Amino acid sequence: MRKLRYVAAAATAAALLLAGTAATATTATRTTGTTRTTGPTAAKPAVTVGVNLYLTQNYTLAQAQTYGQRDLKYIAKTLDLHAVAICWDYNVPGLHANTVTAPTTLTPSISVVEALTNIAKSYGLKVEYRAVFAIDRSNDRTQSIAPTNMKNWLASLLKTETPALKLAQSEHVTAFVAGTEMASIDGSPLWKQFFTSAAKLYKGSLSYATWGGRPGVGGFFGSKTWPNPPTSLIGVTAYPSVKLPPTASVASLTKAWVTFLKFQPAAVLHRTSIDEVGIPALDGAYADPWQWVNPKGTPNPAIQANWFDAACRAAGTVGVSALYFWAVNLIDDPANPFPSPVKFENNKAAEAAIRTCASQAAAA
Repeated sequence: MRKLRYVAAAATAAALLLAGTAATATTATRTTGTTRTTGPTAAKPAVTVGVNLYLTQNYTLAQAQTYGQRDLKYIAKTLDLHAVAICWDYNVPGLHANTVTAPTTLTPSISVVEALTNIAKSYGLKVEYRAVFAIDRSNDRTQSIAPTNMKNWLASLLKTETPALKLAQSEHVTAFVAGTEMASIDGSPLWKQFFTSAAKLYKGSLSYATWGGRPGVGGFFGSKTWPNPPTSLIGVTAYPSVKLPPTASVASLTKAWVTFLKFQPAAVLHRTSIDEVGIPALDGAYADPWQWVNPKGTPNPAIQANWFDAACRAAGTVGVSALYFWAVNLIDDPANPFPSPVKFENNKAAEAAIRTCASQAAAA
């Protein structure tokens, strides 16, 4: 669910962009280790609102600087955001491999990440880093990895991420998300040692973006026994399945989002960062917002805009610590984006919803 699968559908995108220009949204495993504790209800934090900036491959430093200036200006000035998660892939050679690598053609160099970090800072953006995983260099995976030796896999991950952890420390980024959405390994007790070792390299907030799931399926928002990462900040992806029609109001969608999020107790939600929220701008997408590969449906900008609006309202209601929309692709020009119903750059109403979310969070 985390990857931006480009959908080559020029006719669909053209219809979406045309509609989006005029459209507005209609009315426009959990706490520590494997033990869930709720504790006293803490005060709700101010919600950090940002967007993911995704690097699908390595780039030359000159390319990264050119694309970064363009995209980060869009994030800061057009979307009016104050935070960005710089995301990139590490490679797992196979589903059962015990190593994690940083291929030079796939994983950006440290100099590229550093350059993007400095550009983001020049626009006043808070920066976090988030690692995602390709399998055999393919970032459109549909399966979770299952290492045969988790201890060796985590040792390899730490070694591979060490340069980025050191950069995160020197650049004082706000958080380092060490991995994303690998359900089969999310609950391993061996993560505790990994984070203990990583904390010696990076003193900021460490987390792991666990699989959000949903009731009846499992995951953070679906299983009472799903273990938390052993970190103070909990990362998660959020893709609820909502059985509402395309004409549903933002109020109805917000209620569904709040119900979904409140699967977790308030004390947990207050230290939870929703690291990824996305949906195609298509009728029918509320039921399966994670369906980005050849999604079906009539283009409808309000679907994406209202989903973003509702997710933002719900995030504020329950008091999560952060919300990051998916995603701006580094190579893609926001002024002339790739034709895909997933990309909010094609949707003026969705851009407006993101801006409103950021302004509401800043005013809270």
